[in-house]
Amino acid sequence: MSEHDRSQPDAQLDPGRPFDGVRVLELAEGISGPYAGRWLAALGADVVKIERTTGDPSRAFGPWPDDLPDDETSGLFLYLNGDKRSVTLNLETSDGREILRELAASAEIVIESFEPGYLAGHNLGYDELSSDKSSLVMISITPFGQTGPNANLPATELTLYAASGQMWLTGHPERPPLKNGGSQPSYQAGLNAFAAISGAYYGAVMHKQGSYIDLSVQETYAAMAEAFHNRASQHGIEAQRSGNNLNALWGVYEVSDGYGGICALPRNYPGFAKAVGLPELQEDRFADPGQRLLNNDELMAIMYGWFIGQTRQGLMQLGIEHRVPFGFVASFEDLSNSDHLKGRDFFAERNDDQAGSLTYPGRLWLSSGHDWKMGRAPQLGEHNVEVIHGELGYEREDLVRLRELDAI
Repeated sequence: MSEHDRSQPDAQLDPGRPFDGVRVLELAEGISGPYAGRWLAALGADVVKIERTTGDPSRAFGPWPDDLPDDETSGLFLYLNGDKRSVTLNLETSDGREILRELAASAEIVIESFEPGYLAGHNLGYDELSSDKSSLVMISITPFGQTGPNANLPATELTLYAASGQMWLTGHPERPPLKNGGSQPSYQAGLNAFAAISGAYYGAVMHKQGSYIDLSVQETYAAMAEAFHNRASQHGIEAQRSGNNLNALWGVYEVSDGYGGICALPRNYPGFAKAVGLPELQEDRFADPGQRLLNNDELMAIMYGWFIGQTRQGLMQLGIEHRVPFGFVASFEDLSNSDHLKGRDFFAERNDDQAGSLTYPGRLWLSSGHDWKMGRAPQLGEHNVEVIHGELGYEREDLVRLRELDAI
């Protein structure tokens, strides 16, 4: 435990969480860095979120209660920043940079997402911040990394989907590539950052030596392209888009109340044929694996007709009864109402003064050794006085001066 007060916005630290007593400075905006910081905070870390004086840009993204935009009620910001403390600093001012250096001296971990070279150009890079603290762990999260020809290129989620190769694999083979839904490159980079930080911090504790981590979002997501890289390197095969159906027994089909699917191996075919109950499926042209591949188009046409007469839950029951890997495509409403997820206490309830009662996914795993904290997100600059005055020792009149100089 540092000499600084490690109090949290909602509750005192619970002993026993893996990162209790660890201070993290989060100089990251958007999704990736804050998502990593979210899980560190949930596991006990005192995450001090350094925001520009106008706030993390994610505060401007909805959804908002009653569709009324408000920087303090952004659904994205509230989800990503629970249990953190917010301090506003203008790093373009000498005072803002000095306060950051003082905070870094009390931290074990720094997460940042500035463009490559920005912090070093302001004498706030890893070399400077670790000069008096060799055990410091620092991670930089950028679209293309700190080095290389593309290091300084900007990127959006669309750019990252495309640059990672994932977009090449998505869509129908006869049509252009498609972007996946959501912001998976950023979230996956955040999870990888969380893992990298955890490993590096363990190393710092064990060996008294910190490290600097350069994480590229492109590389993170490109590395998740399943077996396609191996195929290309070993066999020279260019991966192709397969649409919703790799073959008749491996794909997604429309059912009467949504979408269902099957992911069957050759050994599943007898159970599948029995579950479907169509006599022609017992014929050699389908029952024999070799002939089935030659008659894939005809079998797929049969499947389309059969699936449309099924329901999602009926499909699940058939799968259980005949031990066939049937399933359905879950909507967000399905997930929110899932008895299974509720039974595992997957969801966390938060009460926010302005946004009201909120329900979020509350953890990454279950553990017999620790719980997860899931408190509210901070308001912009909510902890300026607590941190700068109470912990760094600045006088209150200094805070007034710093505010007038636009340093905080």
